[in-house]
Amino acid sequence: MDVQVKLRMPSQARFLAVVRAAVGELGSVYGWPEAECQGVILAVDEAVANIIKHAYHGNSEGAIEVTCLGAADRLEFTLLDQGDPPDPGRICSQPLDDHAHGGRGTHLIRMIMDEVCYERVPGGNRLRLIKNLPAVGCTEKERSDA
Repeated sequence: MDVQVKLRMPSQARFLAVVRAAVGELGSVYGWPEAECQGVILAVDEAVANIIKHAYHGNSEGAIEVTCLGAADRLEFTLLDQGDPPDPGRICSQPLDDHAHGGRGTHLIRMIMDEVCYERVPGGNRLRLIKNLPAVGCTEKERSDA
C-alpha cells in the first residue's frame, strides 16, 4: 500500500527538524538500514535548506510543501515552493574538496538520491527526489535460481 505524508511549512530553518523527523520515521517504517535512512534525511534536509536560502533568500514568509510518497519499491519526496527559480548554472554540484565554495549540498543530494529532478511548474518550482528502496531478503524465484 502506498503511503503519502504531506507537510506545508513556512520557509524557516526551525521547521527543518520536523522534516527530518518525518523522513526518518518514514524510512524506519519501510525498514531502511540506519545508514541509508540518515543519508536520505540529509539529502531532503539539504534540499529544503537550499529552498529557504536560495529560492526565498531567507525570507521567512514563503511556503514550502513537502510531500513524501512511500511505495513498495521507492520513497519519493516532492518539494514545492513559489520562490525564485533555481539557476541551472548554480545547481551543478561542486567537488567535495577544500577549495569549493558552496554547491556541496547539491553534490550530496545527487550522491545520495537515485533520481533528482528540478522543474519549473505553474506557480512555482518543484524538486523531486527519489530513492529506490534496498531489497530486503530475496524472493522465492531468487532463492530457486541460486
